[in-house]
Amino acid sequence: MKKIIIILPIVIGSLISCSKSSGGGSTPTPPPTPVETPIAFTINATNNSVSLTNGFAVTATLSSTMPSSKGITIETTLLDQNTSANIAQSASVTGTAASNNLQLINLPQQHWCTATIKVSSVATPSNNASQSFTVVYK
Repeated sequence: MKKIIIILPIVIGSLISCSKSSGGGSTPTPPPTPVETPIAFTINATNNSVSLTNGFAVTATLSSTMPSSKGITIETTLLDQNTSANIAQSASVTGTAASNNLQLINLPQQHWCTATIKVSSVATPSNNASQSFTVVYK
């Protein structure tokens, strides 16, 4: 009987000391980096657009959420389909507005051209989308 009285406190003490502490000791994992919504936009130009001058106005409207507080960059390129020459355009536009008025310039008369509008996230340039259309200066 004396053995049980001596062993019982040792067993109870061992069980209490083996219980898991809530302190943990592991380092918390940082929250995941947010992923940007893929760029999506519309333009108000269609294939076979006709211009009466050597310029052509087009509006690019972001239809996705703004990718970051840094905004978007919009680039325009123009390719002469007759000569395969790239025609210089204005510098890229950077901003946080959803709707952006753009102006194609230097359209050659009587040459069909392919205009490409590319919208990219400033924070993540690989998050981009582009659309193209044809235009002619009559």
